[in-house]
Order: sequence, then C-alpha cells, then structure tokens
Amino acid sequence: MKKEQGEKMNHTVEAEQKHSLVCNDQLFFQELRIAAEEAERDYDDQDNLKS
Repeated sequence: MKKEQGEKMNHTVEAEQKHSLVCNDQLFFQELRIAAEEAERDYDDQDNLKS
C-alpha cells in the first residue's frame, strides 16, 4: 500500500515539475517578446529622431 502511494506521489511531483518548467518557458518567451518589441520601438524612435 505504501509503495503505491509513494509511486503516485512521485508521479504527482514529476507532473508538477514538468508543469512548472512549461510555465517558466512560457514566461521566458513572453518576456523575450516584450523585450524585442521594446527594442524595436526604441530603434524606430531613434530612426525618427534622425529624420
């Protein structure tokens, strides 16, 4: 009985860790996209100032 509970708990922990990794990846790419948009705006603003 304890072995089954331990295996189930290990599976739950593993699933939570995978979910956490996916969430971290999503946050990373969201921040990367935001940084790219800001860099593009800054570049456009500098280009407009030169004109």
